[in-house]
Amino acid sequence: MSEFKCAIAFVMLCASMPSAYADSRNQPLSDCVDIAPQRQVARYGSQYLLVKDGDAHYRIGFGGSCSAISMSTQVQIRTDRQDNRLCPSGTRIITRGDSCTVRTVVLISEDEYAKYARRGR
Repeated sequence: MSEFKCAIAFVMLCASMPSAYADSRNQPLSDCVDIAPQRQVARYGSQYLLVKDGDAHYRIGFGGSCSAISMSTQVQIRTDRQDNRLCPSGTRIITRGDSCTVRTVVLISEDEYAKYARRGR
């Protein structure tokens, strides 16, 4: 193989690596997880709730706006009447005055969690 062809192959390989890495960081939650009551929660507007539970970081989406998280300082995460259970479907975020149905749960990196949390302040 000529040097030119090797260089082209190398460039194409390098160009595909960031997208493969990005895809591996943002994986939809496939199974239910139990999260600790002392987890950290941050809001990103009324569209996302961010959860840090030990080394795991989640971005919870509502398929639109969830005004309940904008107006409350405390939230409960509940699935099928079980507190602190986060599932790909059937989970609700409950506040004192309202609740919202979770539409998406995505595992995110610690860096992405920090980025969203900073922007949401």
